[in-house]
Amino acid sequence: MELSTNKWLEQVAQHHKEWVKIANLYKVDDYAEDIVQEVYIALYKYADADKIIDVKGNVRKGYVFFTIKSLCFQYLNKRNKVEKIGIDTLFNLSSSDNIDEHKAYNDICLMIDDEIDNWGWYDKKLFKLYRDTDFSMRDIAKETTISLISIFHSIKTYKTILKDKFQQDYDDYISNDYNNIY
Repeated sequence: MELSTNKWLEQVAQHHKEWVKIANLYKVDDYAEDIVQEVYIALYKYADADKIIDVKGNVRKGYVFFTIKSLCFQYLNKRNKVEKIGIDTLFNLSSSDNIDEHKAYNDICLMIDDEIDNWGWYDKKLFKLYRDTDFSMRDIAKETTISLISIFHSIKTYKTILKDKFQQDYDDYISNDYNNIY
């Protein structure tokens, strides 16, 4: 019996409270409900009725359980990578040197972003994909079918452009000469 995606997802969703309880077992704070919603999306994208519904028409709870477990661990790993600072640390940042340093760093980042935004769409997309994701050049080559050597030379060129344009500002930042950054 072939079930439409909507039908088997509705069957899975009938156990919604149970899925939320399972997600809460992993200490995901107030995000259990959100994770269960992500589970539904993952099931919709990557699973089919044969994996979720057995021949008797019952939901295979083990499959859903492992999907919840996987997404909970993904969330916990990402949450643990976020650096958290206390409010007392923020008050210690009040010295003007730290504020000037942070402002200078932010200014350099904004100038680099403005430069990249003036590039052609291909160059901009490729560099931002390399800079803003965890993809290596090899990963980008696999995902985009652009040759690795082409990606390598393009990224090398982009880095050279940015270095030539912003090296003086970076040197001023390193030497704490924030007033010369423009």
